[in-house]
Amino acid sequence: MTMDKAPSDTLIAELVGELQPVTPLRFGSGLAAALAAAGVSAAGVVALLGARPDGVLHSADPMHLVATGLYGVLGLAASVTVIVMGRPQVGSDHGGWRWAAGMAALLPIAGLIVAAERGHAAMAGDAMAHGAACLAIGAAASLLVLAVLTGWLRRGAPTAPGRAGLVAGVAAGAFGSFAVSLHCPENDIVHIGLWHSAAVVVMAGIGGLLVPRLVRW
Repeated sequence: MTMDKAPSDTLIAELVGELQPVTPLRFGSGLAAALAAAGVSAAGVVALLGARPDGVLHSADPMHLVATGLYGVLGLAASVTVIVMGRPQVGSDHGGWRWAAGMAALLPIAGLIVAAERGHAAMAGDAMAHGAACLAIGAAASLLVLAVLTGWLRRGAPTAPGRAGLVAGVAAGAFGSFAVSLHCPENDIVHIGLWHSAAVVVMAGIGGLLVPRLVRW
């Protein structure tokens, strides 16, 4: 028994000899990092481009308040899901963000319905230019959050990198749209529903394609 045990002990010692302790991923740290990135992005948009003329937090328009709130809730819910996916555990639920996504999806649906009623006027030249500008700003404001969530996933061990990347893109895009809402003066459902929501769709695609290549393990 002693002779059999000695080689086993030696083999185990050789296998673990070069291993280094790894700091465990803490849920609170990941969420704080994601929220901090979202806050920096929103503050950067307001600082560089200015806040809405009627104020950031005191807008009297219900459409603006509802849309801003939905984007914020979606960003938070999707970020929580990504953080949990980076720390896989038996029985973890990764579908909570879908409820927030379902609520936020009402914005583009309503925008499409109203745009169809208005006809070509909804896609006039000025409206298209303003919409494209908001889409670009929202996508740019999403990058920091996407980078933070990607870094979190790289440190963790997501069992479904493709899905994790998609949700990370949704979280980043939602926070980017939240940031745009603090600057954009538009209250029109067509503009908000189509162009602000487009940032979420674009970033979801980017996250789903790019992030899995960066988090393979």
